[in-house]
Amino acid sequence: MDLEKSLDKSSVKKSDITPYDFMICPNCGETEVGKYCPNCGQSNKDFNKPVKEIISDLLDSINLDIRIINTLFPFFFKPGFLSQEYFKGKRKKYVPPMRMYLFFSVVFFFLAQYSGNLHDKQENEKKEIKNINQSAITFNGLFNNEEVFTIDTSSVDSINKSITLDGLSKENKEKIIQEVVNDTTVSDGIKDMIIGGLNASEKKELFRNRFLKYISYVLFLLMPLFASLLALILWKSKKLYVHHLIFSINFHSFVFGLSSLIIILSLILPANFASNIWILLWGIPIYLMFGIRQFYNRRLIGAFFKMFGVLLLYSTIISIVLLILVLYTAKDFA
Repeated sequence: MDLEKSLDKSSVKKSDITPYDFMICPNCGETEVGKYCPNCGQSNKDFNKPVKEIISDLLDSINLDIRIINTLFPFFFKPGFLSQEYFKGKRKKYVPPMRMYLFFSVVFFFLAQYSGNLHDKQENEKKEIKNINQSAITFNGLFNNEEVFTIDTSSVDSINKSITLDGLSKENKEKIIQEVVNDTTVSDGIKDMIIGGLNASEKKELFRNRFLKYISYVLFLLMPLFASLLALILWKSKKLYVHHLIFSINFHSFVFGLSSLIIILSLILPANFASNIWILLWGIPIYLMFGIRQFYNRRLIGAFFKMFGVLLLYSTIISIVLLILVLYTAKDFA
């Protein structure tokens, strides 16, 4: 039997294959194949077929919209439910936990960077307007007093030195850097952090971008740690570590999702409303408490104390990690 015949199309009436699928896997030669080869895992699709069939397959494969609809409501309003469904084996109808985490984390860090840059731009515009107004007041006062004045170009250097940056003049900054460099009692690593912090104040956007990049990696690595804290505090549940890990992934996804929503609302709502929108962050401990109640089958009062203990430990760890990250990022600007 030649290769062309061996790759003949199936005419068997099976629900998992179509007349455009291979009977024999062209990759490894497996003879019993469905939608995917059980031996090598390759998709059993032949694209030598009409365009309408290819478009139909494409639309059939893009079922993420339906899964998102099934996922979003329980994700935001039924804490712990998706984790339960995952271990009940009901996974096909929902977006996988890791995919949800990647989606919301990317959205959050994009919004955080965008809103930070927008805030810096607005602050710079306010400073420019303030300087223009002060200059206008000065010139008006001079003209009203009918005084003749000349610009002393020799004072330009002193003016440049006196330009303030977040309350610290360039002249004072240079003095501090020189003192730090000459201080023999401080290690080189600490010197780099101090100097880097002073230099980073002039490059806020670059500093923020690097910090957000580092923290995205660190938070991903901290998810297993959060799962370990759950396993430690909820040891009586006798759940496997993977149960705690999936719950941790879903919880972190919710944190990124809620934080993204808060940033969006702060950008589109009027200033008087946006200043109060951060109260929504209280949804994080509330979500965790009800998630523990649902997933670990605890009473509400017990879930409250478990939530409090987990967040207390995790917040302490996060605070230490953030401080280290700030110092590490500042060191790049030394």
